[in-house]
Amino acid sequence: MWVEKYRPKKIEEMIGNEDCRNVACLWLKKWKPGGKAMLLMGPPGTGKTTLATLLAKQFGMNIVELNASDTRTKDKLDKKIGEAIRTVNLFGERSLIFLDEVDGLLGRSDYGGVEFIKEAVKLTQNPIIMAANDQDADEIKKLGSVCVALTFKPPPPREVEVYLRRIARLEKAEVSDEDIVAFVTSAGGDLRHAINSLQSGNTIASGGFKDKSSAVGDAFEAFFDSADPAAALVALRSVSLPPIEKVRELYRCLVRSSLPPEKLSDALEVLSRADMLMGKIMKNQEWRLLRYLDNLLAQELLPIIRGQNVRYATDDLPFSTLLRIWNDSKKVKEISLRYARRSHTSGSGARSQDLPFLFSLCGAKGFREQLEKTLDLDETFEKFLQKEAGR
Repeated sequence: MWVEKYRPKKIEEMIGNEDCRNVACLWLKKWKPGGKAMLLMGPPGTGKTTLATLLAKQFGMNIVELNASDTRTKDKLDKKIGEAIRTVNLFGERSLIFLDEVDGLLGRSDYGGVEFIKEAVKLTQNPIIMAANDQDADEIKKLGSVCVALTFKPPPPREVEVYLRRIARLEKAEVSDEDIVAFVTSAGGDLRHAINSLQSGNTIASGGFKDKSSAVGDAFEAFFDSADPAAALVALRSVSLPPIEKVRELYRCLVRSSLPPEKLSDALEVLSRADMLMGKIMKNQEWRLLRYLDNLLAQELLPIIRGQNVRYATDDLPFSTLLRIWNDSKKVKEISLRYARRSHTSGSGARSQDLPFLFSLCGAKGFREQLEKTLDLDETFEKFLQKEAGR
């Protein structure tokens, strides 16, 4: 894939966020045990992961990577990175610990992920870099006291355009000026998105960006209208997008739909597993696993959304809005599971029958506080319950 082939090999080859890159280099150069961690915040595709990888390379460190949203409990985090945090190798050489998607930590008292990280920063023998997409997440605010925070912004459109033209020239790809501009515009500052659009656009017979968008939309509509998983599989395989973009587009369509909360939660759970599969594929370059992606979506996503009038969305929402919807769906699922355990019912039954009623009662402060106490919900659920009560 071009996005991997043309990933910067040196920090100076990156585009955008030059001030953040300089601060990060200086921080790592001066870091000593007991020093603060580095927190990189900003939307996807702005270079956070790339910078962490290149910092380790430039300073001759081994990098220890972990997706924090997949390993939320204190025990699991300790098992994954505990030894790396507490020790250096026999030659006194340090590793760089990189925790991605720390805004995916739920911060619940029974999980302890945030508390583990805050303590680890104080005790670590190795520098820690964390990355987050949503700088307003409650979990991120809790980590602020132990971090040097840098906010990444999308690179300027002109720099993205120059980067795409360079790739097109090296690949000897025939692409019009109009298409280049369209790829840059549709990416919204996400460089990975722009490169993937360039590559996928180049694999389609010359037709231009609008024709490509139309073909993608038709393929997704065929998937949503499929009568069975076999037809859905055929439709998904006709989507002319890189796999990660396919998952992203499905996510965008789902959150723009009018799916009931319980179905939206179940659908997003399937997409979450698809996203984890893509993460494993990208990290380990196990492209053979791609054959499972479309099967997962056809077999598990279609039955949830079939007949629910989910359509392909041609207009987009800001990433921050999409992220809030994603985080809200996780809170609905968590509340439903806790409520189900207390009331001896199923999670799906709680979501569809009881939660709408409970949410409506949360407008009363006394009831809301009692619910939070009964279900052992921490303060990160307070604003969510207030918002649901006001709907």
